[in-house]
Amino acid sequence: MYTLGSVRLQRLKTQGTQSSRPHNAKKGISPVIATIILIAITIVIAIAVAGWVFGLFGSYSRTQAVTIVASASSCTASKHDCQIMVSNQGGSAVTVVSASINGMSASSLGGTQTISAGGSGTVVVYFPSSNSYIAGQTVQVQLGLSNGNTLSTTLVVNS
Repeated sequence: MYTLGSVRLQRLKTQGTQSSRPHNAKKGISPVIATIILIAITIVIAIAVAGWVFGLFGSYSRTQAVTIVASASSCTASKHDCQIMVSNQGGSAVTVVSASINGMSASSLGGTQTISAGGSGTVVVYFPSSNSYIAGQTVQVQLGLSNGNTLSTTLVVNS
């Protein structure tokens, strides 16, 4: 029995057994830690989704990094060649390994045949010796690249 001024307090006994853990011990993790963990998981998921949606990782992009600049390319009947401007926006250099005009293999290649990453160059494709082209004729030019891709464009032969 305790006395507090004129008030007497009695210690009450609880019925049943007491637990083995102290009354102030907590079970589980604190709400603050749980909130921090949930926010971190949300941020990681948001970064992964944004990377996939906006193509930041690059492994799923299907755009071709090497292209023919048709406006800067031309064929000339008198020189028996086509000068093809190739632009490489990719991360590694590519080499033009083959060329054809209207489905026939070109007699030879000249000019810049290796296009560095982020650069451009002009590849000269000489007409097959068995064919002669006239001004105004449309030709289909195809370039085979070292990375396995094929580029093609349609050009009008100049005089």
